Amino acid sequence: MIRLEAAQATDTGRRREKNEDSMLVEGGLFAVADGLGGHQGGEVASALAVEVLAAQVRSAVEARTGGRRRHRFARRPRHSRVPTVEELVDAVDRANEEILAESTSSDELAGMGTTLCALAVVEHEHRQALAVVNVGDSRVYRCDESGFHQMTEDHTVVQEMVKAGIITREEAEVHTYRHHLSRALGIEPKVVIDDWTLEPVSGHRYLLCSDGLTNEVTDRDIHAILLQFESPEEAADALVNLALQHGGSDNVTVVIVDVADVALP
Repeated sequence: MIRLEAAQATDTGRRREKNEDSMLVEGGLFAVADGLGGHQGGEVASALAVEVLAAQVRSAVEARTGGRRRHRFARRPRHSRVPTVEELVDAVDRANEEILAESTSSDELAGMGTTLCALAVVEHEHRQALAVVNVGDSRVYRCDESGFHQMTEDHTVVQEMVKAGIITREEAEVHTYRHHLSRALGIEPKVVIDDWTLEPVSGHRYLLCSDGLTNEVTDRDIHAILLQFESPEEAADALVNLALQHGGSDNVTVVIVDVADVALP
């Protein structure tokens, strides 16, 4: 079994009138979504993303495991009460469908979308593991004994240009289109969802965040904060405060997840 400790923090920022970020901390499921769209579209899209993600994961786990409890002699897998990676990806896909359906049903919500990154405890090869899913440019990082690592890849026009060798990473950091997404939930009927399965290790710390943090604070300074504060609550508050001190030009949201213990199967 994997024991996790988590905390979250968010702020509207110094230049925005409303917070279009949403976050989820529920059992072994964690997510950050950064909404986009006029009127109320952004906040509706991000809220819907995390709501549907959580509901679909619960539904999938119950559908797979609930029936087994009705059979007296059925053997239940030890870790059956968490989703599989496939169920996690399917839940993101369902969120995409529901956001798109909502946006096409209302003129005020037309064109809304959202990023989504998530970390979850999953069942993988008959034991528990961690999984990351991502669409857009909200990020998941890992802080471990070897340093600070970005686990997700930004889905932006500029990142696609870097991968194609058209521009350098240095040029990408100041490019006009560096914030233009190449993927988001709620824009197309089908979306490509990145996913990774990770080995859980005691002492590893994960950070999920919207670009309101990474646009204001360097990876080096983020890493320093994560090392400075042992408490996930203190670290989360410190990261949000640092983003505000550096300008706070956007909504900023962080979720910190510590792997407190990993019991042998």
